[in-house]
Amino acid sequence: MIALVKNWRNQSKAIDKYQFLPHPIENKRATLLSNKAFAVYCILILLIAFLFRILPVFIPGVLGYASDISIRDLLESTNSTRAKSGQKALVLSATLSAAAEKKAHHMFEKSYWAHISPDGVEPWAFILAEGYDYVYAGENLAKNFSQSGDVVSAWYNSPSHRSNLLSPNYDEIGFAVVNGVLDGYETTLVVQMFGRPRNPARIAKIDDQEGLLSKLDNSTQVAPSVQSENDIQQVVVPEPVPASNLLIDLPSAIRTLGTFLGAFITALLVLDIWYSRRKGILKFNGHSVFHLTLFVAVLISIWFIISPGIVL
Repeated sequence: MIALVKNWRNQSKAIDKYQFLPHPIENKRATLLSNKAFAVYCILILLIAFLFRILPVFIPGVLGYASDISIRDLLESTNSTRAKSGQKALVLSATLSAAAEKKAHHMFEKSYWAHISPDGVEPWAFILAEGYDYVYAGENLAKNFSQSGDVVSAWYNSPSHRSNLLSPNYDEIGFAVVNGVLDGYETTLVVQMFGRPRNPARIAKIDDQEGLLSKLDNSTQVAPSVQSENDIQQVVVPEPVPASNLLIDLPSAIRTLGTFLGAFITALLVLDIWYSRRKGILKFNGHSVFHLTLFVAVLISIWFIISPGIVL
């Protein structure tokens, strides 16, 4: 049976054992705040990122980005953003929404994430295929987001996407929110298409918008899995795991790990400063600067990993 050591802070062996406090004799930081420890933290982050990258190759769909995105929220957030900039509200178009949906399915089927597909299909091809004759048209894309407001905010914060979002050249808008597996990750693609029809009489009516919103939001779009890009015939395969039933939600897992590591290192630094002042341990030198630099690097790495949403 291990006996409890009283006043363990005053015993060098106990300090070495617990690794949390500075060494008063050697004027060194705690072992868990040493250069080697910080290197381990950085390597740990890289290993976790590598694991999350390689796991979907062997088990597609086990990792992903659970989302709660609705077309109604996207439309309201888009028009609210336009109103703040003095632009008119856009009317939801069934035709543009159908084109957006086909574009999302095409990206899943062909395994790409771009405005133009690897075989040269442009966004306008999907719009024209729906019989939409336009004067102006535009497209914004997003993936790996969990909330509708975050999607629109990301578009607004990007100059090129903001020009589409706030353009006075558009009268109508269409959305598609489709779940599927892309690059081994279960994710949600959001496609936003803008347009102004050549014939003004074909502009969607605001009175039809509520019925269209209910129809679009009540129909869950799931892209079918594709076995091979070279398959000509459609192959019936099991549907991917819905985003709401993922085994591991990637942002949540990374956020939990990143928050734990950041809180752990912060707590160690606070404890280190408090104990050093109490014991009069002077150790601010070149190594201290290196510690702080590494710490900031770790936190920045955690921040970038926690923010998975991407717009295009």
